Amino acid sequence: MKKEITSETVKGYGLAAGASIVGIAASKDFGAAPDGFKPSDLLSDCLSVVVLGALFPKESLDNVALYTETRNAMLTKMTETAKEVAKRIKSCGYSAKEISASGGKTIDSNHFGHISLKHAAELAGLGIIGRNYLLINPSYGNLLWLSAVLTDAELVPDQKLQYNICEDCNICVESCPSGALADYPAKFGKKECAKFFKIVDKKFQIQCFKCRTVCPYRFGI
Repeated sequence: MKKEITSETVKGYGLAAGASIVGIAASKDFGAAPDGFKPSDLLSDCLSVVVLGALFPKESLDNVALYTETRNAMLTKMTETAKEVAKRIKSCGYSAKEISASGGKTIDSNHFGHISLKHAAELAGLGIIGRNYLLINPSYGNLLWLSAVLTDAELVPDQKLQYNICEDCNICVESCPSGALADYPAKFGKKECAKFFKIVDKKFQIQCFKCRTVCPYRFGI
């Protein structure tokens, strides 16, 4: 038997599991997503998408080794957070499927998440995607790491945020050493960006994240 749950109940699950902020989007609003990357492609009776965001520390921007270490820790944290929220929703009698912060599939040598977490976060009212292709939240800037939970629970979705960012600003595009942002808004240059993913001393290292650090909104609006 299903136990009635509300959006606020589920948001409470997310915050208790370690998220800094939680938003909810309706599965039906993902119509623009490519086939195979819609929530209903992963959970056929999906009605709601619970998006979880956690702030990673500003200090992680100080150097590439710390940034990579923090990023790896956040991938694990947000995946575990999603698993815990899915578990809580299932205990109420609903279907739920966690969407990890790092999982996905590779197409034409490009890696894609199971769903676009940034677009899900935008639909869930957690921010706006900027010219640097990063989610920008009014309070947390571009320092949110994301995961999500799909569920057949019909929850009240949050309103999309409405504010102007970027406008005539082109700092991130001009600062990107690989030209990965040059085709905005058509597409993000994943292959160009990946040139700065290196193996150093047998360890994976992200050697460039200027798109975060040069953004005027990196710490909020």
